[in-house]
Amino acid sequence: MRGWLILGCLFVSPLMAQEASTAVAVDSEEDGQMIVQVEKAIVKQINDYRDKKKLGRLEVNEELQATAKKFAGFMAESGKYGHQADGKTPAERAEAAGYQYCVVRENIAYRTNTGEVTAESLVDIFVPGWLGSPPHHENIVAQHVTQTGVAVATTDQTTYYAVHLFGRPKSAQIKISVLNQSGKAQTLSIETNESVDEIEMPPRTTVSMKRCFPTTFRIDGLDAKTVDQSLELILTKEGWEVAE
Repeated sequence: MRGWLILGCLFVSPLMAQEASTAVAVDSEEDGQMIVQVEKAIVKQINDYRDKKKLGRLEVNEELQATAKKFAGFMAESGKYGHQADGKTPAERAEAAGYQYCVVRENIAYRTNTGEVTAESLVDIFVPGWLGSPPHHENIVAQHVTQTGVAVATTDQTTYYAVHLFGRPKSAQIKISVLNQSGKAQTLSIETNESVDEIEMPPRTTVSMKRCFPTTFRIDGLDAKTVDQSLELILTKEGWEVAE
């Protein structure tokens, strides 16, 4: 099969959302069955890849799946391409579909073919293309995502649009508390997704927070502590401890 592939990727943090809706368009039952095979194969291959990287497998989420299908269908029908081709962000589209999110990441691509198209030939283009592109690969191996949705759409059986969403729901926020038992005031540096905050902590005080990403805590004179799950940290004179 000959043709060319265009890729696109985006990471989105929480934003307000508006509704987006367009149905996936295919011309026959056979086309529809092939597209379902492609979507399932993409999910399997990406999860198998995450297994090799010792990362958690992604669960297909109904709302993310619906979001991906609407957007793939929109691009196929309109010929517009890009993460905001419909005037909305991936997070806005996901929220409009009912997905209460912490994180939404999106990989997209389209392939124009000049030969015979099969499920295998499409999967063999989309998946290696994303894996071979550093920003797309970053979305695929993100440690903090837990759910996914994948869709492929075409209106002419020549150009195929693919959307792969990665998400972490709001219900899976990381809940962290830090208790200062070091016996003196401390300046706590909190690093989350390239943002840094500093908090002054008097002795015997607790700081509580919710995060969508792994978070690193720093205190002068101590090794940094990175947290990727809900827990209580205790700061002592000797260093960090995790409450039982």
